[in-house]
Amino acid sequence: MKISPTPHRTRAFSLIELIIVISVIVIIAAFTIPAMNTVLRGSQLSQGAGMVIGQLNIARQQALSRNRQVEVRFYRYADPEIPGEDVTAPATGKFRAMQLFQIMPSGAALPIDKVQTLPGGVMFAYSDSKGFSSLLDKGTAAAPKQPKSDPTAPRLPRGVDFNYEYVAFRFLQDGSTDRTPTAQWFLTLVGINEKIETATVPPPNFFTVQVDPVSGVTKTYRPNAG
Repeated sequence: MKISPTPHRTRAFSLIELIIVISVIVIIAAFTIPAMNTVLRGSQLSQGAGMVIGQLNIARQQALSRNRQVEVRFYRYADPEIPGEDVTAPATGKFRAMQLFQIMPSGAALPIDKVQTLPGGVMFAYSDSKGFSSLLDKGTAAAPKQPKSDPTAPRLPRGVDFNYEYVAFRFLQDGSTDRTPTAQWFLTLVGINEKIETATVPPPNFFTVQVDPVSGVTKTYRPNAG
């Protein structure tokens, strides 16, 4: 007599087991996602600072090699894709890009390169009097200029056009800058969601680039940078 083999039955998860597994996944995600966001923001700050340092070094080298002043412009404008920012009102935006210009003997400013934009999650810190970016802050930097008063001002992409303002400083032919030598000049990069305008101290994660007004050499500072 031939006996048929008993069919193999696959045991499924019970409802309680599924709930336990899902709960473990949720707990792990709750700890992992904030850590990943912190790593991402730190990476964006490093990338943005690298771009700024590179542009400042290029500006100084160009001033020396061309024997002409090179102007560094920092652009403030609104991003049409960010809620609360109005592309027609630059004051609602952030300082988030820069560009280099060589100053001709006639005084005309010619762009050396295209506009360099910071990573999407990063901006230049700017405030009325907190001193986070002395090259941009009110009270230490020149008042922002409007592109309509400058025939050499370029149009900015993404619908910004001439709806922006800029603050600038220059590298001179000997590699120094036109900033007062007795003051400290620097830029601070922070996350775009940081409430830097009302803060009394910098946020935990920031990147500062200092420019020596006499030599034009840059130095960097970042907390917990080892």
